[in-house]
Amino acid sequence: MKKSIVYILTALVCLIACDDNTGTLGNSITPEADSINIKTSSYFAESQSIAVDSVLGKTGKVYLGRFTDPQTGSLFEADFIAQFNCVEGGSVFPPADSIKGDSAIRVELRLFFTTFFGDSTNTMTAEVYELERTLKENEKYYTNIDPTQFYDPNSQPLAHKVYTAIDYTLEDSELEDADHYANVSIPLPIEIGNEMIKLYRSNPEFFANATSFIENICPGYYVKSTNGDGTVLYIDQVALNVYFSDMRTDSVYVTQFVGSEEVLQTNRFNTQQVQHLVEDDACTYLKTPAGIFTEVTLPVVDMMADGDSINSAKIVFTRYNDTYDTQYKFGTPKILLMVRKSEMSSFFEKNRLTDNVSSFYTTYNNTFNRYEYNNIARLIIHCYNERQAWLEANPGKTEAEFSEAHPDWNKVVLIPVSTVRDSNNNIVNFRHDLSLNSTRLVGGKDRIEIKVISSAFNH
Repeated sequence: MKKSIVYILTALVCLIACDDNTGTLGNSITPEADSINIKTSSYFAESQSIAVDSVLGKTGKVYLGRFTDPQTGSLFEADFIAQFNCVEGGSVFPPADSIKGDSAIRVELRLFFTTFFGDSTNTMTAEVYELERTLKENEKYYTNIDPTQFYDPNSQPLAHKVYTAIDYTLEDSELEDADHYANVSIPLPIEIGNEMIKLYRSNPEFFANATSFIENICPGYYVKSTNGDGTVLYIDQVALNVYFSDMRTDSVYVTQFVGSEEVLQTNRFNTQQVQHLVEDDACTYLKTPAGIFTEVTLPVVDMMADGDSINSAKIVFTRYNDTYDTQYKFGTPKILLMVRKSEMSSFFEKNRLTDNVSSFYTTYNNTFNRYEYNNIARLIIHCYNERQAWLEANPGKTEAEFSEAHPDWNKVVLIPVSTVRDSNNNIVNFRHDLSLNSTRLVGGKDRIEIKVISSAFNH
């Protein structure tokens, strides 16, 4: 009889959501000897802010600029390293008798972007350095990467560029054109293009694929933000363009080498002076791209103490509205990953998807100004079973010794993320949200309620 009762448990839990009076639920539909006691309970989790100096830098976007955070007073800096692809098997340059002088007429880095943070009229400055050492394919690069490991900081920059997010030298009609793609063009020495064309004639195999191109032709560039304050570009694509003239018509053509995550590009962020926010126990913080996450300690033992089966456990994180006054406010994180603290790095390094056991995700509920995780019951059970298995495998060891050996066993971390989706809109990858976002959550000295629905057989 008990086996058949299990099949109706899900329906019973759904009924509870419609009726708060659950004292006799189940008694009328099961024999007295096998009745089910369904109950709702509340438990409370503790939370705190934790400082995060860096996150995995793999991304489809790169960022460039500087901005002073009005909350912390610290200067956020964003630079990037980019390498470039070379189309396999393609004709990179036309024959020598097609290019006037068999040489380049212009070389540039062009940074394409659709969005930016801050002031569109603010004057910013960037410098470009050639890499002396390339990024390695199997290496995991974090946003606290030291660029001096890849370029010579004592060398002169290849280029120096003063720019604004919106190019006001263009006509209004062009800026307002739906096909206009905002960009910053950084001219590079023309010798770079001339040398490329020369090597293409003498060693075409150097252009056979991205690896050969990076190793023999162009190791990549470090683009460094050097001056200005108030604007950060969210760059969708970095292109290395080599322009040349047609021998017969003088028409200008371009060969383009595109930067992408497939050939490695990574961001460097510098965020400081957030410790006073971490120590603020009136709330907890989320600050991206790297700054502060929220750590949550779950009352696993208390929730499992009575031996009932946990059918549902809902936890909600309510967001405080911003109180600081500034013209350019940070955004609100849209997608929030909950992952066990012990897995907060490996989740991204191993390209995992959420499994609703040790990791979950939710989207920001704008109507109620909160993030809702409707059922983390499997996480609670998993953590508890892990603890019990260790105690059984280590007879004589105490619960305190387990906690000392596994200090994060009942802790999760809330991390703002972005998603990558396939053509069917299925999530295929989670990545750290590297845009400028910040929010405060109810927590710290105020505990977070977990609403639990559990069941047990009455004998």
